Amino acid sequence: MKIISKKIMASAICSTLLITFPVSFINPTSSYAAERVVENNMEFSVENSSSTANTHNFSLVNSENNIDIDINYAENSVTVNTITNGTEEHTFTYNKSEGFAILDGKIMNLEIIEPEFVIDSEETSLPRISAFAAPSATPVFVSPGSISFSEPVDGLGRIVTAIAGVIVIADMLGVSLPKKVIEKKVSNWLTLMGLGSAIALNTFKGSLTYSLYRTKDKFNTGYPGSINQYQYKFRYQDISVEATLLGKSMNLYFEEVGNWWFQSKPM
Repeated sequence: MKIISKKIMASAICSTLLITFPVSFINPTSSYAAERVVENNMEFSVENSSSTANTHNFSLVNSENNIDIDINYAENSVTVNTITNGTEEHTFTYNKSEGFAILDGKIMNLEIIEPEFVIDSEETSLPRISAFAAPSATPVFVSPGSISFSEPVDGLGRIVTAIAGVIVIADMLGVSLPKKVIEKKVSNWLTLMGLGSAIALNTFKGSLTYSLYRTKDKFNTGYPGSINQYQYKFRYQDISVEATLLGKSMNLYFEEVGNWWFQSKPM
């Protein structure tokens, strides 16, 4: 069994070996059938959405609440600031090099498990290519990844900050969710939970899960003569967030599929 370190991040590789396969976006507003049910007329809509390469700002609004969310990305960190109804403020920060998140000045209860790049050594001994057929891009499951959390919450703004923070951590780890999908999924989650402004102290817990896949066959990296000229391509998919609060459980499924990328730079 050959294990390649999971610490080699896709972002570093994609800058040199960018594959021109587009991300597949399959109706980002759809999810489980249960998501069509809106409780207590608490439906949230997304307003004032704007973004740049390093920022993402939007508001979640319903008849009782206005939650302003500002996300700022740096090279190795991300910050989420929220203001609810003009008074309730919260801040989430995550630094990839440190490996932990801070919510309102305290280390957040998180467990981050990144996928392992485990491949059968027999399959990697020789390139799976043919002179008579193109390599197959059929996805093959490799290993799972997850971000689990458990946090005390006593207000709508803290809930939004926590769930948005977990989603942007996944984005930082290479899952690569489009900004519009992030805001829509947070809005869907709040709507379906039917949460009002007044929330007694409770534990908000759950996990974001995703899976690492590779192509069935190896592809030519475009570097003739390299010792690893032929490689599998990888991508993330099967992304979902499951969380519980106030005795309610909700699972949001992301139908988005990430770009294919090579893990190693040919040498």
